Amino acid sequence: MSVLNPRTRRDLELDSVLQIVASYAASELGRAEILSLSPTADRERIAREFSLVEEMLEAVRGGFSPGPISDLRPLIDRAKSKGDLSGEELLAIAGTLEAAGEVQLALSGPRTPRLSALAGRLSDQGGLATAIRRTIDDRGEIREDATPKLRELGRRKRALTEEITAALRRFIDRHRALVQEPVVTQRGGRLVVPLKSGAQGAVRVVVHESSASGQTLFCEPASLVQANNRLRELEDDIWRERLRVLAELLGRFLSQEKHIRADMEVLARIDSLYARARFALAWEATIPSLAEDGRVELVEARHPLLGARAVPVTIGFGGERKVAVITGPNTGGKTVTLKTIGLFCALTQCGVPIPASPRTALSVFDRIRSDIGEEQSIEQNLSTFSSHMKNIVGILSEVDERTLVLLDELGAGTDPQEGAALGLAILEHLLEVGCTAAVATHLTPLKNFAVKHPGVLSCSMEFDLDSLSPTYRVLEGVPGRSCALEIAERLGLSRELVERAKSSFSSGEIRAEEIIQELSRERAAARRLRADLEAERQVVRRLKEDYERRLSALKEKKAEAISRELARLEEELRAARKELAGLIARARELESVQGRREILRRVESLSGGLPHLPQKRRPAPRLKEGDTVRILATGAVGVVRRVQGDRVEVEVKGRRVELPPGALERAQAPPRAPVRPDLPVHTSVPLELSVRGLTVEEARRRVEEWLDRLLLSGVHTGRLIHGKGTGTLRRALHEYLASLPYVRGFYLAPPAEGGEGVTIVEL
Repeated sequence: MSVLNPRTRRDLELDSVLQIVASYAASELGRAEILSLSPTADRERIAREFSLVEEMLEAVRGGFSPGPISDLRPLIDRAKSKGDLSGEELLAIAGTLEAAGEVQLALSGPRTPRLSALAGRLSDQGGLATAIRRTIDDRGEIREDATPKLRELGRRKRALTEEITAALRRFIDRHRALVQEPVVTQRGGRLVVPLKSGAQGAVRVVVHESSASGQTLFCEPASLVQANNRLRELEDDIWRERLRVLAELLGRFLSQEKHIRADMEVLARIDSLYARARFALAWEATIPSLAEDGRVELVEARHPLLGARAVPVTIGFGGERKVAVITGPNTGGKTVTLKTIGLFCALTQCGVPIPASPRTALSVFDRIRSDIGEEQSIEQNLSTFSSHMKNIVGILSEVDERTLVLLDELGAGTDPQEGAALGLAILEHLLEVGCTAAVATHLTPLKNFAVKHPGVLSCSMEFDLDSLSPTYRVLEGVPGRSCALEIAERLGLSRELVERAKSSFSSGEIRAEEIIQELSRERAAARRLRADLEAERQVVRRLKEDYERRLSALKEKKAEAISRELARLEEELRAARKELAGLIARARELESVQGRREILRRVESLSGGLPHLPQKRRPAPRLKEGDTVRILATGAVGVVRRVQGDRVEVEVKGRRVELPPGALERAQAPPRAPVRPDLPVHTSVPLELSVRGLTVEEARRRVEEWLDRLLLSGVHTGRLIHGKGTGTLRRALHEYLASLPYVRGFYLAPPAEGGEGVTIVEL
């Protein structure tokens, strides 16, 4: 038994919605596949369908499209019955076979394993497609070079045609007085010239045709009859060869009938999935969770047939509350809600994404049955009530715990008291059977039953009591009001008649209506408050996202600006260091102290303008005695003589300095310098200077001279002994060292090497 019977399929307007989904297919194959969908109760099959849809969504987001696909099955049938296909139809076959190959290739990635397996069932028809393209040109005509024989026949035809045409032009030149018009034309497949009427007596010609007026005769010179006969024979040979080529192509096509028919089914399925994925993206549709226990949890469901006018429906029932009773005024949205529930369950069981929140969860039902809308039967002489009851009787005969029942206006169309009694009996039966049901009604006894029964969810359609218009939103836990008196008064019924109608209510009924009205107002106010809070939350979220986006952009711009500035400063620093190296080299060659001091002043002025760049941290190399290293600050290459803790003693050009490992990097041993004449070099520079007992001024002068000699000799580390004492001399010398641009750094020696009494100076 099918999940939907024809009546329910019509009530839910499933086919109209499938038409919308089918419009997103790329071919008639896919459209037909979508329109043939029917809900299944096989839970595993539904899960497999949605897995394929999820993979197709991934593929579509990546740019996948099936391409131009035609249904080749009618062409197979016609080729078998008539033995003939046109060139255009053969091109359509080639295009579809090529598209199938592209589909197989596009879906073969690891991100879509299920689609890859499906597309892998397509047969390889690339050879047939290539043969068609090689034989048929873009106009649908057989190519002149489709076979060697056609190529040769075509060459001979062209040569003979040129020969006959040249002979006819010579004939025209010789008999201009007889020629009606100096052109070569064709009649009956033979090349002829137009002569004046009566000219046939003056020359030997064969008349093939005359003009309507009889003034022009289309004639073939007798001397060219044999040549024209040969031309006709060549054309017949070409025609027969073309027939042979077409027959060969058709035979090859029909030999693949079994594979191509199977391919059409696979392509139809792939295009069907493609249509569902595109529908999901266009309608913001989601794949719902598959629930248990007959639960229906619709969240923000938008009916596709209502388009932009759709008000999202949110309703949840099933489980402990198997039946939902929906009440409210006419035109308030009860029927649309019932149809939305049934339609979305049917679409889910068809494997079609639904326009609803991802929080939606729907059970899989063996049957979905409905009684919605007017079905008065004139042929069977049934009233509206009788028609409804006949349908409901049929529904009740097949319901079980795996059935979804949708009943609109239960108990209507007859005496209200009797209708209510029938409605209550039907509701109780549905509860006893354990099926899932949604029932819409106006009848007060059914409303009261829904409020009191623990297995029933009481719902209503919200109604704006101020504007007396429906909002089409479902309110759970609140019974609805028909609002007939308010609507009647708004439509013009006198206040007096409305009050008279109200007076017929009992005090209990009036009080109940007042409570319901107050609850409705409070729920509406709460909903508006929630909507306002949600709107504010969205504004805050957007502001936060905008702030984070701007902050990120500013950080990126700042980082780019810093990078550019660092690059510029580093370039300046490289240039300055290069000039410093040149100045130092010159200073070493100068004998006079005055000359050296001038160089030092230039060094100071140059160093004063150098940018202070943050040093890039790099891991300190692990060094051992004998390693060749380069001093980062100067570029000088030396050899490690001793490693002790965080101090490394390096020998550079016969002099030893102590440095931290981070100030060094590994280097290759320098090549042996060529022999050259000795130059005067100052090597008697003490690496250690003691200023203990001196005044601050005396110590500064001694330190200045000592640093000059260190710098000019290429030594970049020295020990300054100032003693501990009160610390006055140490502080004064540290201030002085900090003011010198060519002093890279200074720090107190380790306790074992003098501690606070010794300062290590790095140049």
